[in-house]
Amino acid sequence: MRIAFVDLLFSWPPQGGADVDVYHTCAGLQALGHTVHLFAGQHLESRERTSFDPTALPFPATRLDFTNRTMTPRHAPARFRDVVDTWRPDVVFFGFGYFLKMYVMEALAHYPSVVRYYAYEPFCPRDLRRFIEGAPCPCDYLRTPDTCRRCALDALAPEIKAWRFLTWGRDYWVSRAFMPNYHARLIATLRHCRAVIVYNQMTLRLFDGFHNRVFVVPGGVNVGEYAMPEKTANSPLVILMTGRVEDPVKGLDCLRRAVERLRRIRTDFEVWVTRPEWPDAPPGFRAMGWLTPDALPKLYGQADICIVPSTWDEPFGIAAVEAMAAGRPVCASRAGGLQDIVIHGETGFLFDRDDDVRLAEHLARMLDDAALRNTMGAEGHRRAAAEYDWTRVIAKHYPPILETLSS
Repeated sequence: MRIAFVDLLFSWPPQGGADVDVYHTCAGLQALGHTVHLFAGQHLESRERTSFDPTALPFPATRLDFTNRTMTPRHAPARFRDVVDTWRPDVVFFGFGYFLKMYVMEALAHYPSVVRYYAYEPFCPRDLRRFIEGAPCPCDYLRTPDTCRRCALDALAPEIKAWRFLTWGRDYWVSRAFMPNYHARLIATLRHCRAVIVYNQMTLRLFDGFHNRVFVVPGGVNVGEYAMPEKTANSPLVILMTGRVEDPVKGLDCLRRAVERLRRIRTDFEVWVTRPEWPDAPPGFRAMGWLTPDALPKLYGQADICIVPSTWDEPFGIAAVEAMAAGRPVCASRAGGLQDIVIHGETGFLFDRDDDVRLAEHLARMLDDAALRNTMGAEGHRRAAAEYDWTRVIAKHYPPILETLSS
């Protein structure tokens, strides 16, 4: 099968999980015998996105360069249509994109298509998170368009007034996503796709009534890159939090409060976090700086416990999978995709978001019991190898999706 991947935000080296997912899906389907080609847009005047070299990828790729003048609903969809039509695919997979993605989907509606959503893009025009005032938002754009439209305009007003945009805000403005007809076109375009792919069960339920072929497909890791070393006795023990820990929705504040509770009675542990210099770090915390993906496996190997305390509904939760691949027990919030990944009591513990009391209790139990840590870590490694290794993810989930395109 000839499969065209269309992406408006692809970067390599990756800037996020969507880039990693597109890369491995292209490579994995090619390994299964399909003919793939990535068509990815590059906004040359973006202050956020980096680029990629098509010749450095292990599959064929074409980069389409755009300026502010051409990264618009008028020019970008037509350009994607021209290059994809020239290649003549059997199927089109739509990857990451913000508000312009809908127009590109319209331009390529003459192909059987699958659309992948990496966060809550169709549900939250404010910022893709569906999270406001410290909690998941009860509204969503497909069902409450007027409420969500006002919320997005309020949030993006400073960028609009200053006429100085980040990528999300610029996409919202040039796409005229604030107009009522955008909502109707988005729903029609969504329903025209043969299948929708999401990361977690919660997002699948959000599509209820809008699409009847929604597949939950996890992200993955190359499990073989994560050695599972025998953990030597540490003094102090190490609790590790990776990812963009400075982002408030990642839950560092909850972890800080839990650590304060623990340190009233014990000081036999240290918390490592992946962030730059932290001169005012609380007692017991240590900043490890930013690490490349290649350096992360070694860092996980030095940890005793890994923590993912996110307060928003993480679409997936790659940090939890990485820790499990390294054979480390995980303590994670019961939020979004994390509750699909961590098996409570088997590969680690789950706690309600922002519940520092229960988090402290779980950490204390794990700190006290090396056998429990080892058992949970080993079970997590087995689960990562069985469910989240990239080779298995592609082979298990994508053939059934491709079958739907011919039915």
